[in-house]
Amino acid sequence: MKEVAYRSGIREAAGLRTLAEQATKSLEEMLGRESPTVSAEWDRAEDARGQDVVTLRLSDWTGSATAAFEPKELESPTRLERRLRRVWGELLRIRSHKLLDDLLSSGNGEEGGGDGR
Repeated sequence: MKEVAYRSGIREAAGLRTLAEQATKSLEEMLGRESPTVSAEWDRAEDARGQDVVTLRLSDWTGSATAAFEPKELESPTRLERRLRRVWGELLRIRSHKLLDDLLSSGNGEEGGGDGR
């Protein structure tokens, strides 16, 4: 990963931090060669019922995607993989929209005698 941050909320909850560290390893394997382009930020929050959840924010140069995990999701390899794929897919969607927007705007600029991008 480009950078992995464990914010104060999760650092204070040792069990949750351990789960986040294990999930980071799974995430790095999932991302493969894209791993060095992505940063991850883990923290702890409370859901609407006041229960602890672990938040993950994945980001790259195009934007970010966020997910909240119940601790039991981090303990289940199958559920963890499904949820990590979902947040990674969201970041890829943001990335593809950004790249398409950049491509379209540079094409329009050249055709219209525009700004030389």
